[in-house]
Amino acid sequence: MENGGLTKNATVTVKKGASCNITWILQAALYMEGFDPGPLDAIFGENTEMALYKYQKAKKITADKQAGKETWNGLFGR
Repeated sequence: MENGGLTKNATVTVKKGASCNITWILQAALYMEGFDPGPLDAIFGENTEMALYKYQKAKKITADKQAGKETWNGLFGR
């Protein structure tokens, strides 16, 4: 397996209440895709959750308001 495959298999799920660097990355990625998560503050709150939900619905992926493997692959897996 190539290194990219190992990274994709190690994907974590981020959900409301998280406060960490990966949440900031999620916020920045959503913003770059045109879905405003509010301030890029590394806190997964209401604004981030709503932006994520709208992104998931728009991309026709599971709209569970959690950034799991399917969402990360959508944001970065092109």
